[in-house]
Amino acid sequence: MNKTSILALVAGSMLACSFVSLPALASKPPARVGAGPVAIVDGKEVPVPAIPMGDRATIEAILREGTTNNQVMTHLAHLTKTIGPRLTGSTRLDEANRWCKAQFELWGLKNARLEEWGTIATRFDRGPSRATALLRDEREKDGQKTIEYRKVRELQFSVQAWTKGTEGPVKGRVLRAPADDAEYAAMKDQLKGAWILLPAEPAVGQRGVRGRLGTNFEAREQARKDLAAGKKPEEIKLPQRLIVDGVAGFISTTRDERVWTGGVPGWRERPMAEIPDDLHLVVRLSDYDFLNSRIADSEPIELEVDLKHELKAGPIPCYNTIAEIVGTEKPDEVVIISAHLDSWDGPGSQGATDNGTGSAVTLEAARILAAVGAKPKRTIRFIHWTGEEQGLLGARAYVKANKDQLVKSVSACFVDDGGTNTQGGLPAASNMVDYLAAATAPVNFVFYSETDGKYLNVNIRNTGDTIGTHGSSDHAAFNQVGIPGFFWDEVGRADYGFGWHTQNDTYDIAIPEYLMQSATCSAIVAYNLACAPDLLPRVKKEEGKE
Repeated sequence: MNKTSILALVAGSMLACSFVSLPALASKPPARVGAGPVAIVDGKEVPVPAIPMGDRATIEAILREGTTNNQVMTHLAHLTKTIGPRLTGSTRLDEANRWCKAQFELWGLKNARLEEWGTIATRFDRGPSRATALLRDEREKDGQKTIEYRKVRELQFSVQAWTKGTEGPVKGRVLRAPADDAEYAAMKDQLKGAWILLPAEPAVGQRGVRGRLGTNFEAREQARKDLAAGKKPEEIKLPQRLIVDGVAGFISTTRDERVWTGGVPGWRERPMAEIPDDLHLVVRLSDYDFLNSRIADSEPIELEVDLKHELKAGPIPCYNTIAEIVGTEKPDEVVIISAHLDSWDGPGSQGATDNGTGSAVTLEAARILAAVGAKPKRTIRFIHWTGEEQGLLGARAYVKANKDQLVKSVSACFVDDGGTNTQGGLPAASNMVDYLAAATAPVNFVFYSETDGKYLNVNIRNTGDTIGTHGSSDHAAFNQVGIPGFFWDEVGRADYGFGWHTQNDTYDIAIPEYLMQSATCSAIVAYNLACAPDLLPRVKKEEGKE
């Protein structure tokens, strides 16, 4: 067994011991048949393609650092617990941009910078937010009526970004929305200051819920315009008509226990002065059912909402954070390792799995390479994109501004944006398979999960003439101009949908052993491709579509 294989087994054993309970320490990862590193292509072990890659001593140093001194969870803790969720254009995202730049500088990377990609009209910072269900208790004693409120439930909810909050707690009765004009007339005198529970619509998933919120926002906006143009309130459809009756706001449900967050339509160009006094809470299904049941039982249920939203008039600049390990022989040629630093910011979320995990992986890959003194032949560029959640804004602007240079010089752009699972594979066009198989081979049979009972390996999937990927993350901006862009296959036991854009997206759902593998894998692949004979082959034809 050669030195590399011994290192792989020892490192895998050390990693397994780091994250298991005491009784499991005696177990060992299964021994591999055969010696030496192997590549994995289409799920099968194959000989490593004979393509010169990085220096073996450097690769072994990267593996040692990645398995015995990995700090990816420290980075993630700072991003999620200290800074918190990082909405595009927010104060917290600006803090995260500057913190990442400072980390790169601390580790000795070059050309660390914040690169502006555009501006937004209004800064939105979401502060502490709560919604508390109260039972109103009216009593009469000695001829005097007293009113007391009893807290019965804290709701899990979200409110669209770029909306106004409340000036302190707002308390009001919860009423079902009137179904027709007759119901409206019967309850009109009760509407002022009330929270209006909208009918539960069929389950449509995250994008459907956010789409509905946008549609409702636009319908109320149009109602205001119609009223200003002279329409009479009775000519406005329900439930939009209720805005003239001074309701506190609206409540709808997601139809499951997750609460998704989005932004108002036209958020980027909407000036602060044109943001209406709209409040629309989206609550999880169990909270909706609780409110609906109390109403059905004729109980005097009320809701107290406190939304500490801060708005600041722009223009507000937005940045990508960039730093480099400069190549020793071909500094103008580049391998990009990246993730998006922004996140949605709903109450409860810390922006962990989307995409604090990828951001921490990108940081740790840079730290590992700097710590071992890696000297790649090409430049390795680390980028934390922003504006991804609003349409790949940072990456698209970067590619548009630098297209001609990037097409000639960038070997590939890798994006880690799939949550807290492992970098378990890559889709690859046929002419890229050998390069990527050789670049990823040192990672195979190094990381072993006691929980999963298997090695955390990297499978290169041959997807034919093009890269069989999708267009919903920052890599797509590169594929559209013919530069190989890769979205890592995320493989493992994590339930991505549980945290994705929801109140559950916290540090606690991250899986340390998976992120350690991902950070080390990113470092290995970046270094190997930066030392390969040529740039990664291009697809035979430009993909063109997202």
